[in-house]
Amino acid sequence: MKKAMLLLLLLNLGACESLYEDDGIPRIRSQRDVDAYNATVSSESEKLVCTRERPLGSRIPQWFCMTVAQRDRLALEAREELTGSGLR
Repeated sequence: MKKAMLLLLLLNLGACESLYEDDGIPRIRSQRDVDAYNATVSSESEKLVCTRERPLGSRIPQWFCMTVAQRDRLALEAREELTGSGLR
């Protein structure tokens, strides 16, 4: 009985994920997907850096991705906020 319940739960989780629209952009589901995307990009700053994180209030990890340029920009903005040079 427990195995049947677990199987139903897993099937429901898989069905729920298919409800989300991808707007023509494939979802990142593994490091292999990240590597495949990065192989198609020529500029280092356009490569994806992805981490698997659990959103607040959830135990289900999700992929959070940004380009190298986006990550560098966020780091710069954070440093500016900490040093006070980002104040206007």
